[in-house]
This record gives sequence, structure tokens and C-alpha cells, in this order.
Amino acid sequence: MDSPRSLTPQPLHVRRRPRFAICTLGCKLNQSDEADLRRSLRQAGLQEVDFGSEAEVYIVNTCTVTQLADRRSRQMLRRAHRQNPEALVAAIGCYPAVNPDELHAMPEVDIVVGSIEKATVVDEILGRLDWENQAFDSDEPVEHVETRTRRMIKIQEGCRAHCTYCIIPRARGAPRNVAPAEVVRRVQEAIDEGYREVVLTGTHVGTYKWPEGDRTLRLADLLELVLEATTIERLRVTSVGPHEIDERFIALVNHPRMAPHLHMALQSGSETVLRRMKRWYNTRQFRRAVRRLREEVPDIAITTDVIVGFPGETDEEFAETCDFVREMGFAKLHVFPFSPRKDTPAAAMPDQVHPRVKERRAAELRAIGDELHAAFVARHLGREVRVLVEQVAEQLPDGRSLWSGYTGNYLRVYVPGDPGEDLENRFVSVRAVAPHEDGVLADPPIRVE
Repeated sequence: MDSPRSLTPQPLHVRRRPRFAICTLGCKLNQSDEADLRRSLRQAGLQEVDFGSEAEVYIVNTCTVTQLADRRSRQMLRRAHRQNPEALVAAIGCYPAVNPDELHAMPEVDIVVGSIEKATVVDEILGRLDWENQAFDSDEPVEHVETRTRRMIKIQEGCRAHCTYCIIPRARGAPRNVAPAEVVRRVQEAIDEGYREVVLTGTHVGTYKWPEGDRTLRLADLLELVLEATTIERLRVTSVGPHEIDERFIALVNHPRMAPHLHMALQSGSETVLRRMKRWYNTRQFRRAVRRLREEVPDIAITTDVIVGFPGETDEEFAETCDFVREMGFAKLHVFPFSPRKDTPAAAMPDQVHPRVKERRAAELRAIGDELHAAFVARHLGREVRVLVEQVAEQLPDGRSLWSGYTGNYLRVYVPGDPGEDLENRFVSVRAVAPHEDGVLADPPIRVE
């Protein structure tokens, strides 16, 4: 790649605030990193705009979980360069951590920073811009407005599980955890900024631990601490495994301010495939954890990921997965055809499944997922639900707005509002009346908080 490119500085008396735009791909952990990056750039005096707008800096927060994710990352980097060929374009995150040479070879890309060093990108951008915080035009209009509904807060990242198909331990590194006091501080900061829901996220949050005195704090301890030390109105956690589901954790999930929703990545419902994947549980353990959760938290929604077409997967093993998915009754199913990642054991396994077979199996399992989601939606019809409203989904012909938001158990709800009524970041109690798009349509609010 050519020598590092910087933007030509203007005299301080005519300089305007540099504009930046961020495109984040992939997981909720990336979304948390994006929030931290956005905050740092704004504090430095830069102005955020939408990714489709012209900017002086474009940042693509990449994902590398599949080859498709890599391709999507490259597409967004090229798009950024086309929008402003003079802009700085930064590729950050998991893709640069795994394959930095591929990104350095792209002429559109100026900055390449991996996941572990992601925090350094702000200093590099400011240096390339030759930007001094105090030298900006404070009268410049703000083009991008961030909603204040749900804040992602990273409590942990990294993984040492080394599943045979997964590149994430290489991309994210060894597990690192955030100190409990720092998590509480960030949650309180989110409350002070107007957020009403916080999502505690990480590569695998169920593995969270922090030494304190003669004991080790686990995820349940952290949840209890956050609930006791802050007034956050809704607290949600992301990825947990069956081994983390014990009585204390279940009791906390049942707390009135906890969102009754967990994402538990199954990956396969076949014992033999799970062993080839080197997952750390079996279907018996998974089934027991789900049963215990539903016994104590009846309205809980459990969502999952499944890989189809793993090397050697037979028709019988795929049928076992379909049967197990139906038995678990997941609220939502994310289905991924197996994508071999270079330097993972699964990429070199014999009996790779033909792409057409993988696509057929993915379509079949997605159809099962659609059936299960429809059943999840149907269980809420006629019931009163509490929704945190996020944004306007569409304008209705009669002048009203159709807002959308989520319940604690992650059901998307569409709520009609009167003309001029602002429901953003409000909790509303509504009655769900009919299926609508990816969720339910509700009557006008019964109560607004």
C-alpha cells in the first residue's frame, strides 16, 4: 500500500468540523464497540453523518464470521471510497485481525486496525486529519441524530473455546473482562444520557468472571450488582450457554427489570455433529437448561443460531437437528450454511457438504424457524404487552405514525400514534391484536411512561 495518506489541513480560522460515518457489520459486540468509537470521535469534535452521506472519514466495523461477511465488509469499504475518494477509509475489527494483508492490499483502505487494537483508531484518525479539538465551527448543523433507547455495553470479549469451525478466538483474542465497577459506571452513564435499556454484551457473556477478594464474581453477580447499583429500567444480556444456567441466574432473569430473553447458540441438534464441532455441551444439557428457564420464567423468549451443512452432516443428522429445533420451540432462529474459514480444523475436514445441499437444508430449517416465530407471535395476541418504542416504522395514510419497538422478550411491536405524538424512547402498554411483518400490530397505547 502507498505511504499513509492524510488530509491537507486548512487554516484554523476556516476549518469546519470533519464529518465521520460508521458502518457496523456483525454482532452486538461490534455495536457496543461502535458506540464507544462514536462517543470518542464526537468528544474530539467530529460530526457524525449517515454512512450514505459525504464525509471526511468512513469507518467500517467489520465482521469475519463467514466468507460472506468478509465480502460484505469489502463492499462497504469500496462504497465509502466511491462516496468521497478523498476521505480516510478505515477497516477495523475482526476481519483486519484475521487477514490484515488482504485489507492492506485494497487501494480504497487507508487504515487497518484489528479488534484488540480497535481503541487506537481514534488517535490515528485525528493524527491523519491533523485535527485540533477546539478549532471547529460550532454553528454547523448536525446531520445525524442518535436515538436514545438501547445502549450496548461490552462486559467481556474474547474466547478460548476453539470450536472447529470458528475463527473468533483468533479475531478477538483470549477472554478479557471489564471490571464490575466500570460496568456499573457505564450503565449509569447510559441512564444519564437518557437510555432506558442496556444490553450487556460480549463474545460469550456467560463466561464473565472477575476476581474480588477470596471469590470470583460471575455473570449472575454482575447482573445483581447492576440492578442494585443503578435504576436502569430494562437490562438485557446476550449470549449464554447451558452450563451458565443455574438457579441463581434464573432467579435474576426473573427480576422485573431484567428482559426475559436469552440467546443460546445451539449450532446443531445432532450429538455427533456437536462433537465434530467441539461444542462444550450436548443436547441433553441444552434441553435441561431450556426446560428450567421456562419453568421459572414462563414468558421467556429463547433465540438461537444453527449451522447447517457442517462437514460430514448426513441427512439423518440434519433431521435430528430439525426435530430438536422444533422440540425447543425457539422464538427466533438464525440459520447459517456452513462457511469454511481458512486455518480452522473444519475447513480441512473430509466430506464437505455440497453448496446446493447446504442451501436446501438452510431453506428447510428457516421454514421451521418461521413456523416457530409465528407460534411465538400468536401467543401474544390479545395480551397487553409493555414496549420500549424506538422509531417510526412508517407513516399511515390517515396522518398517524406507526411506531415500532420491542417487548422485554424481544417481540417487535408496531404501535399507532396520533399525529404529532412523539413516542420515541417511551415505554407504552398496548394490546397486541394481529400479526404484522416481523412482529405484531397493537392498538393505540393504553398507558405511556
